[in-house]
Amino acid sequence: MHRRDFLRNLASATGGVTLGGSLLAACGGSAKKNSEGLPIGTPDNPIKLPVTTKPIADGLPSEAGTLEILNWADYQNPESIAVFEEQFGVTISTSIYDTEEAAIAKLRNGTFKPDIIVGMTDTGLAKLIAADLLQPLNKSYIPNFGNVISGLRSPYYDLESQYTVPYMIYANGIGYRTDRVDKNAFTNSNGYDVLWDAKYSGRLAVLDSYRDTMAMAMLRAGHKDANTSDPAIIKKAGQDLIAMRKATNPKVDVLAYQELSAGNRDINFTWSGDLFTALQYLPEGVSPDVLGFWYPDTTVAKDDFFCITKNAKVPVLAHQLINFFCDTESAMLNREYVGYQPALETITVELLLSSGTIPESLIGALVTPEKYEAGLAQVSLEPDVDALWLEQWTAFTAG
Repeated sequence: MHRRDFLRNLASATGGVTLGGSLLAACGGSAKKNSEGLPIGTPDNPIKLPVTTKPIADGLPSEAGTLEILNWADYQNPESIAVFEEQFGVTISTSIYDTEEAAIAKLRNGTFKPDIIVGMTDTGLAKLIAADLLQPLNKSYIPNFGNVISGLRSPYYDLESQYTVPYMIYANGIGYRTDRVDKNAFTNSNGYDVLWDAKYSGRLAVLDSYRDTMAMAMLRAGHKDANTSDPAIIKKAGQDLIAMRKATNPKVDVLAYQELSAGNRDINFTWSGDLFTALQYLPEGVSPDVLGFWYPDTTVAKDDFFCITKNAKVPVLAHQLINFFCDTESAMLNREYVGYQPALETITVELLLSSGTIPESLIGALVTPEKYEAGLAQVSLEPDVDALWLEQWTAFTAG
């Protein structure tokens, strides 16, 4: 099944994760719109999103019944869900999505009717807001919001966190089997070149995410704008991906965490968190050290978040679920299964290492403050630019 797109940051005097204030300064900002009226925020122009309805009132009792979640597959710990169900005396039902685009389409046409959405990123937020699908949050129900990474308490894509609370942070890179691929393969000239190396044909995959995989091809070619509108650069990225398809016949999916652990592929361009998730899928007796991760010097880094739908049937309960996952102990339990790094200041890199759950071969997959500062942001594209990206992506995936 599937996962999602994701990070935005880290730092703290104690070495934990926090956001680079220079990039995500929570100051100023008004609802700027692109040519089709979508509210767009960028690191240089943070945005306060428009509000069409009031948050729920303070002091309401928690609802009974069922909380409907829309989430990526395997992106919350079943044990965590069981704890929440017992604590609040409710039932949780989860529907799965495998791309943001498909999820937003089904939210718009009513196929999905969740109370809470998990794992969306800022590249999809503008469309959710434009379709009037979300309700603003009432943080009186989320006292653990103070645990969130400081720079993400008012992110550029949602100043004052009116609609969103961050969930996980991560970055893009290449996962690989250390028992089949020499780590030096990524240090010789351009590490991305291994994805075009014919000797790995049929044993390789890339993300089924047009923004991430197209941006990767651009970075390989030396272009460091993950949101470029230059038609020549976009076209070249598409051509390079087609060349990769011819050379290595890659799978295009979001199954790295399953397929690398099973030994079905040797190399996978993927999200850093998927390598930690993969630890849960290793066959019995297989050492965790068979999993490695190459973290590029220049790559995309981001976060994803929780948001509550405008027509949520149990909005108080939805707020309480967010608060539950913003608790340090609950977040650590959830991470044991999910693998990704919770976007909480209280969960430092040192805490993750001391937990004993991260093998030496994957220490490089942790998103440190220094790695974050070198990370590139992905933002929503103007529709005409987005169409250029999708045109090239379709040419690649249709082959």
